[in-house]
Amino acid sequence: MGSNRDPPVSPVTRASIRPMSIQNTLTPTAIQRLAAPLYAGVPSAKVRLMQEYRSHICPLHEVIHEVPPQSAVLDVGCGNGLLLNLMASLGRIRQGHGFDVAGPAVAVANQVANDHELSSVVAFEHRSIEQGIPQLGHEVVTVVDVLHHVPDQHKAAFVAALCEVVPAGGRLIVKDMVVRPRWRAAANQMHDLVMARQWVEHVDSDQVEAWASRSGMQVSRRDRFNTLWYGHWLLVLDKP
Repeated sequence: MGSNRDPPVSPVTRASIRPMSIQNTLTPTAIQRLAAPLYAGVPSAKVRLMQEYRSHICPLHEVIHEVPPQSAVLDVGCGNGLLLNLMASLGRIRQGHGFDVAGPAVAVANQVANDHELSSVVAFEHRSIEQGIPQLGHEVVTVVDVLHHVPDQHKAAFVAALCEVVPAGGRLIVKDMVVRPRWRAAANQMHDLVMARQWVEHVDSDQVEAWASRSGMQVSRRDRFNTLWYGHWLLVLDKP
């Protein structure tokens, strides 16, 4: 029976932005300060608030740290486009393509990119589940808080599809929510029930790692983080 205690936890326009080293400078507060002006023109106050403060719930800085500078990035389940729009505004990536099943969120992502002259770097697409994951040759594939929305019976196939679109020498970065301790998992489920009106199904990082290894992926980092009452895990997988 698993322990219910916490596992160890690890301690704007484009013309005006210069590429920067973010390993020691990008923090949740720094992301908040970047996100607020990026999303200031979005009509929905709820969306503006969620994007501004998301970095205090989701460790986006840890995801961005694992994206090699000047990579081309495919963001699976991009939502309102925060991750790619942030990296484009920082000069971190040379190209980004995000897609999501939620049309209104994709519209917000594109609006922000257009408003801040980022559309030459990033693009966002409304894409149905049936259309699958586009194979566009991006060196990095990011998947942030998507897996727990995938039904359990489809998770293994989804991970295999993610691995398939990563080219040789490329990287897959997966961030999702913990299974244990159970109280943190329950908090995550309550969050999605309120915000997304969906009862989500968590999967442990060890299981995702096992599925990815079948596709030849090798783990370069595995980590866990706590933010407020939320628990997160991070897997960074490289394809030789």
